[in-house]
Amino acid sequence: MPFQATPMFPGDLYDTTLRVAAAAPVVETFESQQASETWQQFLALGWQGVLVSEADGGAGASLADMAAVLEAAGRHALAAPLVARCAVLPALLHDLRGQPAVAQLLAQVASGEASACPVLEADAAAALRCTFQGEGDAPVLTGSLRGADLTEPATHLVFLARTANGEDVLLLAARDALPGLARTWLGVDARQTADIALEGVRLPAGAVLARGEAARAAAARARDVGALMSCAQIVGAMGAMIEQSIEYLSTRQQFGVALSTFQALRHRTVEMYVAYENVRGMVRQRVLAYGAGHAGGREIALVKLYLSMTARRAAEDCIQLHGGIGMSRELPAARLAMHALACSLQWGDRYAQLDRLVATDAADAAVH
Repeated sequence: MPFQATPMFPGDLYDTTLRVAAAAPVVETFESQQASETWQQFLALGWQGVLVSEADGGAGASLADMAAVLEAAGRHALAAPLVARCAVLPALLHDLRGQPAVAQLLAQVASGEASACPVLEADAAAALRCTFQGEGDAPVLTGSLRGADLTEPATHLVFLARTANGEDVLLLAARDALPGLARTWLGVDARQTADIALEGVRLPAGAVLARGEAARAAAARARDVGALMSCAQIVGAMGAMIEQSIEYLSTRQQFGVALSTFQALRHRTVEMYVAYENVRGMVRQRVLAYGAGHAGGREIALVKLYLSMTARRAAEDCIQLHGGIGMSRELPAARLAMHALACSLQWGDRYAQLDRLVATDAADAAVH
């Protein structure tokens, strides 16, 4: 019996992204100086400006609209920095848009003239030391800028650094203002990530967007959005994995009968389907709640923790239903499985979410 996954938020954004993602070639290259044709289409469509407010030149759409884009991209295991640049960046800069540099960047991002890469991993700030010297307290950077997603070229980077006394600093810099040796590697999902070594790099005073609690709060809010939108990608990948697994089992034969007649394989497929329906409902509800303004840091951590484990199980089941890793490596199902695994690790893996939940519960217990 065929199966067609129902999108969480159907509409034009979902359909358009699905068409672009379906036509995207599988490209495995290291840091490129030229945007891919697929990314250029997304820039032309204005996907970077979906969550940017209308006052800043964007569409001012809802988080559900962005989730529709990401679910559709996840169905084709698209290795593009959509979460980072189209969802995390607007969330990070939303409360800072009163600053001229931020307002200008958001307008350029919304129009596709610029593409800014946020670097906000939990340990990223500790790896990059920031000191203030000279006229106007210009920041000087020494250390490593870790975890920059440069799958597509970035014109700017927005990142965290830390002072000697432990104060977090949120900084904005043009990509060419950060010279240094970049170590770049290719992930299992064909995503390009780089660590950039910096030694005494001086930025203008205007590069500082926020310090202390304001910087931490902005980063925490952006990480929540990143975790939630990664979940939307996982939902898309899981739906496509089930579709392809059912089609494979229905068309392939063993011992003269279709694989779909084997009870053990049918049971495994049903388990995948039940898990998919569960996570689809969880993510949809949390996207709507968070988009409506309900605080949801702890709830998002719980959903991301659950999806991180469920995505791994679904990826393993999908590969096994296609005959194992040796038989499925060249199939689209294997790329979907790797994509789901990679998304489960991005913007806080299950261990990071567990740490966050423990810290939150400990803080609540201390108060009460």
